Amino acid sequence: MVWAALEISIRCPHCDSPVHVDGPYTEVLCPSCQSPIAYPPEIWKDTLEDVSAEVPGLEPNEGNNSTIFGHFNMTMMTGRQVPRCRKCRREFDMDAEYRGQDVMVCPACGDRTPVFPAPEWLKEAVHGATLVVGAWPMGGSVEEEAGLSGPVAFSCPQCAGSLMIDGRDRLVKCSFCGTNVYLPDDLWLRIHPAKKKGRWYIGLDEALADRPGDDEDAPVEDDGDDEDDE
Repeated sequence: MVWAALEISIRCPHCDSPVHVDGPYTEVLCPSCQSPIAYPPEIWKDTLEDVSAEVPGLEPNEGNNSTIFGHFNMTMMTGRQVPRCRKCRREFDMDAEYRGQDVMVCPACGDRTPVFPAPEWLKEAVHGATLVVGAWPMGGSVEEEAGLSGPVAFSCPQCAGSLMIDGRDRLVKCSFCGTNVYLPDDLWLRIHPAKKKGRWYIGLDEALADRPGDDEDAPVEDDGDDEDDE
């Protein structure tokens, strides 16, 4: 099996902030404006259509960076690399360590790495896709830096009244003067630390993956059995 490594970031179409796409998700959430962003399978197909043809031809640990302007403004890294532990960067021996489990535990540091079968729509987008490693199913995130827990006191800039911030909404109404208070970046990021870009992997079955030069529309040679037109 050949492993394709990916790192993908898009610009939020609502606020233009960077959004990391750390797995094959059909919807992601902008961490800045909290807007849901649809990423349908047909857009994934456009994004990853060349992966199964290009990655098998790369040397191990070789990759390419690209900037794409299309449905999303996107930066993407694709390369050939065996899955690694995100915490200590140890390379997994997939043949020896993967036995069909949902999570692999790194024997060096104990960090957990998710594994799940490629969904059907991903198999259609990337020929030969069989497994996804390093992306939590259903958009669940890997462990990140913990934010502040519990309510946080913040002074209303209009009346100096004390507001108790629970982190659910960035626009908070002051209970004293009625002013809508927009929480500043430094406070919001303390409550919701910025998510780090994650590298995830697609396992490609070489027997099913595309090959450079493959052409489904190539003309079929005459087999010589047609009757001559007279």
